[in-house]
Amino acid sequence: MNTFSTTIAWQACFCAVGLALSASATAQDAATPAPAAAVEGTSGHAGFIWALGVTANNGANYAGSNRRGTGIGHVVGVALGRYTLSTGGGGTLLDRDLDRTESGVSARLVDHGRLRLTGSLRFGGGRTAGDEPQLQGLPEIRRTLRGRIGVVYDASDNWSFRSAITQDLLGRAGGAVLNNTARYEFDLPPGTELALVAGLQLADKTYMRSFFGVSEALAGVTTPLPAFAPRAGWHSAEVGLDWRQNVSHHWVLLGGLRYTQLHGDARRSPLTLKPDNYSVSLGLVYRY
Repeated sequence: MNTFSTTIAWQACFCAVGLALSASATAQDAATPAPAAAVEGTSGHAGFIWALGVTANNGANYAGSNRRGTGIGHVVGVALGRYTLSTGGGGTLLDRDLDRTESGVSARLVDHGRLRLTGSLRFGGGRTAGDEPQLQGLPEIRRTLRGRIGVVYDASDNWSFRSAITQDLLGRAGGAVLNNTARYEFDLPPGTELALVAGLQLADKTYMRSFFGVSEALAGVTTPLPAFAPRAGWHSAEVGLDWRQNVSHHWVLLGGLRYTQLHGDARRSPLTLKPDNYSVSLGLVYRY
């Protein structure tokens, strides 16, 4: 199956699953009373909550880079019923099923107690050479619309297991990525919430060749790097810590630390200069 046909198949799959599950969730919503408050610790206005803040991030300039950068970003989150609009990790304050790296529009499609199904759309996932020497002469990876379907299972009050697949829906060589994560969450008084995270990521051939490959047409011509055609498979593994401090009824401090290792062909790529890396973030958010 060629790339275009594969993309169309994924689009059809996402649309069909999304429509079917959304209809199921709508029927479930009609039969189930809405909770008194959408998120514990908010003002208690059921159905609509929001968060706004700022965050500082430090990490590798791209996966495999030996250079680091620091940036300031905004944190935005708006939740209305089972729908969430977020960027910069704002969704994690409003829906615990969302990961800190998630952004865009998301919806809880099915909720069966400990087992939940979510779907989301976001625009992103590009890469430019910028001032990175290793990327000079390689084509820009365009930002694209990515669809995501995720499953969350709460094994206990502390343990949860999550699996999500994201797919480029516009055929811009973004490929597909599968994330599998285990989380252990616990509280420390007064008002401190911690989560230990461990996960692994797999990617298809399209994603791997876009972000870690060097085509034969460019090798030795526009870039001094040798040709490299990575295969689908294991992309990376990570461990980390997420921290949240409820300073007051509305103000929240956020922090995150991740240690990531590239594996497989991602680690062997000539673009990879530092396969082991870490990232850290710290933010302040007002939640209402």
